[in-house]
Amino acid sequence: MQTRPFGSTGMRVSAIGLGAWQLGRSPHWPDGPDEAEAVRIVHTALDNGVTFIDTAPGYADGHSELNIGRALAGRRRDEAVICTKFGYLPDGTENWSASEIEASVQRSARRMNVDHVDIVVLHNPPPEILDGSRSDHYEVLQRLQDKGIIRAYGASVDWSADLDLVLSTSASTAFEVRLSALYQEPWPAVGRARDRGAGTIVKVPLESGWLSGRYHADSVFAGVRDRWSREDVAVRAALVDEFRSLLPAGVGVLAGALRFLLSYDAVSTVIPGTRSVAQLTSSIAGAADGPLPADTVAAIRAWHDRRLAATPLGW
Repeated sequence: MQTRPFGSTGMRVSAIGLGAWQLGRSPHWPDGPDEAEAVRIVHTALDNGVTFIDTAPGYADGHSELNIGRALAGRRRDEAVICTKFGYLPDGTENWSASEIEASVQRSARRMNVDHVDIVVLHNPPPEILDGSRSDHYEVLQRLQDKGIIRAYGASVDWSADLDLVLSTSASTAFEVRLSALYQEPWPAVGRARDRGAGTIVKVPLESGWLSGRYHADSVFAGVRDRWSREDVAVRAALVDEFRSLLPAGVGVLAGALRFLLSYDAVSTVIPGTRSVAQLTSSIAGAADGPLPADTVAAIRAWHDRRLAATPLGW
């Protein structure tokens, strides 16, 4: 597994990380892995060189962090760089009070059975909190970094404008950014974050499963993914077919999607969502051959600009 520097923070992270939002079974995620499978997923990740784990207090109604803690018991702390978030609680409610940040981080650390959390990001906060000139959240996070409770902080965002806002109003060095071959709007701001010494975690790299290669025009969705209309499904299926046609012979959609993102040095780690050992090993294998050829990357960028830049895909 290739490792990359996480900006100028001094941390190194695996190119493929473990996206742990599905790492548990709960009322809101009944199809997630049970406790034993969740522990196996984390152990398989660590044993295969995956050193970056991304979670949050609200993932799987709090079970994600608990399962990470079970898996890390008896392991060396330096085997994993752990990122968690602030803003959403295990019961699904929100609390954005800056005075609650330290207590939230300490609760996350206890759930995960660790003495510190490496990275903490604000979990897609409201605009008035995202803006460091209007809130004191980043000052609190900086104090936690100064005290050694965390090693880096920042925000999870979806748009260039949001990333630029955080860059211009805080000393953040950690960003979690939505990016994929089908959603490339934040690229310019990700480059500016790199130039500032920040690390970037790419979330939703497989576009909620569309770039895993398992969905098509006749797919039917339930649960959180029934938000897509039949028209949405047809559009996404056609885009995946177009993307597939741009890839070199023998490169599948999943591998192409991950290798495209890893073609940029501004990307520190990519975190496909994982709810089984099989999904994890597919992601690891998919990225094993490193970045795509430069001409393929250029073709994918040009295709996106022609087809999607004016009307980016929603969730």
